[in-house]
Amino acid sequence: MIYITEKKAPISITYILALIFSLSGAILLILGYKEYIPEASILFSLFYVMYLRLMYLKNKKKKTTVKMYFILVIISLPIVYIYDRVICLIYNEIRGDFIYFTVLVFFIFAYIITAIYYYLRNKNQSNLWMLIAAVNLGIMNIIIMINQLYIYDVMFTVITLFCSYLMYYFSLKFMLEDDENNVSDLIV
Repeated sequence: MIYITEKKAPISITYILALIFSLSGAILLILGYKEYIPEASILFSLFYVMYLRLMYLKNKKKKTTVKMYFILVIISLPIVYIYDRVICLIYNEIRGDFIYFTVLVFFIFAYIITAIYYYLRNKNQSNLWMLIAAVNLGIMNIIIMINQLYIYDVMFTVITLFCSYLMYYFSLKFMLEDDENNVSDLIV
């Protein structure tokens, strides 16, 4: 509701659809992710596709250097390693639905790396909020995967809910923020 009342530009249907896909996937998580891995994976993959589209639309085209791609590869290596270890940990639980899960993890990774890329390319405040949301969502996904598929712990559930609320706050800031504010100008 805050998005609709606070947005000065036209409302993004893509953003609204992304939230609907995310909410639908979250309902399946609550009902039991193990039973709904294909359905939840598809819904969350659509959520990430929508967010990738939002990042693309919100960023102006700029030239990218080879150095920035090198930095992006270096940054992505630990992320790939962490997700690989988590997938190895939960593989026995998702073996039958591994393809759906792999597609979801691909979109999660693409979302995180794209957010890092856009922030490195253009350090405006909007990209900073999306980077914070992507990192938060990346951590939340690891917590959810471990909690739902390997162990079930009440504290994990609490942390997951906390991360989820932070992610929605930061993604809302991304959608409402003016693209022209440069982070370095705001800090100084």
